Amino acid sequence: MSKNIEISISLGSNIDPKKNLIEANALIKRKFSFLNSSNIYSSKSAGFVGNDFLNQVTVCSTNLKFEKVITTLKTIESSMGRKKEKEKFSDRLIDLDLLTYGNEIIDNFGKEVPHKDIEKYSFVLVPLAEVLPNNIHPKLGMTFTELLKTKNFDSEVTKIY
Repeated sequence: MSKNIEISISLGSNIDPKKNLIEANALIKRKFSFLNSSNIYSSKSAGFVGNDFLNQVTVCSTNLKFEKVITTLKTIESSMGRKKEKEKFSDRLIDLDLLTYGNEIIDNFGKEVPHKDIEKYSFVLVPLAEVLPNNIHPKLGMTFTELLKTKNFDSEVTKIY
């Protein structure tokens, strides 16, 4: 049995988002040991015209290997009814992204941690810095709070609850 590792997962939805975040969190808690969740934030759709998104970051611990965590998150998305979108930027029933896997740096055929979107989007970094303020970004060597202070995002997020 391998040792437990802390993971952070970004959740996002703009199709019945409150219901889908609740359902996704319940399914995540069945698969991983829940530690903490951020508040829920609202953000405008990026790259397309659509309803606003609700986003959150959940922190868990697991003894699953990286590849199995990715597979588990994709299985949760599928079980909720997510179909593979043709467009990169489009409406989402649910979107689950593994942001961090301990302090590991992994690039496995396009599945990577730390996730490349951490520093790109406020709807990822703001809730991540809320739940893991002193954790260090493994590639950039800064805490998530320090990284957030260096950013001036094009789009802002609003704390909902």
